[in-house]
Amino acid sequence: MSHGNVSAEDQRYLVSNKKEVLQILNELAKQKTTLGVAFNHGQESFLTTVIAVDDVKHVAYLDIGRDEAFNQRLLASQDVVVSNNIGIRIHWSCHSLKLATLKDGNAICIGLPQDLVRVQRREYFRHPTPVRPPVLCRIPLAGVQGADGEDENILQLSLTDVSVGGIGTVAPDPLHEAISVGAQFDNCKIEFPGVGTTNLTLCVKQVKHIVMKNDTAHHRVGFEFINPSRGNQALIQRYTFILESESLALNSSR
Repeated sequence: MSHGNVSAEDQRYLVSNKKEVLQILNELAKQKTTLGVAFNHGQESFLTTVIAVDDVKHVAYLDIGRDEAFNQRLLASQDVVVSNNIGIRIHWSCHSLKLATLKDGNAICIGLPQDLVRVQRREYFRHPTPVRPPVLCRIPLAGVQGADGEDENILQLSLTDVSVGGIGTVAPDPLHEAISVGAQFDNCKIEFPGVGTTNLTLCVKQVKHIVMKNDTAHHRVGFEFINPSRGNQALIQRYTFILESESLALNSSR
């Protein structure tokens, strides 16, 4: 990995010891951890897993996609970033990808990284979401009659960050009376740009009142995802990976 592609914050989490790097990669393979592979300056990406690690040949094998044209663009790419976003955050850069044939079929062959970033800060790594235009969360408030006479009103909050475990949002002051720690809401919809719309059950985990320098007040509200479906999990993971790829591409261009 080129150290120039590592943010100043991540420099202290850089793992360069060969045995430690091998141990981390073997653990990813053992756990069948879902990884994101970003290429073409972060504009294209796909999800994969580490199939095997070969210390003798100094390579690792990744599961390959089904789209042949997509695979060719990936193999032709000179700057690829591999990362995960669940549990301990791990990412590294690789070059010179090759097509390999294993017993179970084709795979992507990559050289073992000389170093990688391993960050253990929290169970779920939070990714800041765009400010403009904001990503919105629509929360149905059952039993609250809206201005149009419907039996259900919609509370709309802007996201500040997202992880595979939940979201952070900002709410205006005064805070709606329905929002309190422990409150749970069904059928909440979040439209993640370029990915799709989720339908989730959210639980309020934290509410914090904040006063800005200009004396305006608002609330930071943290929500946890409650038993999201596999489809919703895939959408959330896809979006967090896009944010991670954009962040890494931005750091590498500086």
